[in-house]
Amino acid sequence: MKFSRVLALLVALFTTVLFVGLGVVRFHEETATHRPVVPPYEIFWCQTDEDCAVVDRMGCCSCREGGAHAAVTKWRRDDLEDFLEGACRPMSAQVCVQVDLCRRDLVAKCEDRRCTLAVKTRD
Repeated sequence: MKFSRVLALLVALFTTVLFVGLGVVRFHEETATHRPVVPPYEIFWCQTDEDCAVVDRMGCCSCREGGAHAAVTKWRRDDLEDFLEGACRPMSAQVCVQVDLCRRDLVAKCEDRRCTLAVKTRD
């Protein structure tokens, strides 16, 4: 009787380890294909503040949907949209929330040849 209990315990332990191992492998297969969205550096290049513009979408979700906004080179806005369209293609995996995180007090500035966001100064 003692042998059957030990055998049942070993079978249960083996089954648990097998399912946990398969779960980890499956999780890795699902998540290993996702890469962070990193836009090309050229869309941030500038020489003056007038070269920069504020965009409301820096990732797969706009700032009105819980995402972020940023400052980019004016003539590269379409390049950013094209990049994000390709990078965010599997939108079924992306969840955007209806939370407005856009700030109306930011302007685009050129600092060290890179477009950045800065708080508006009151004149």
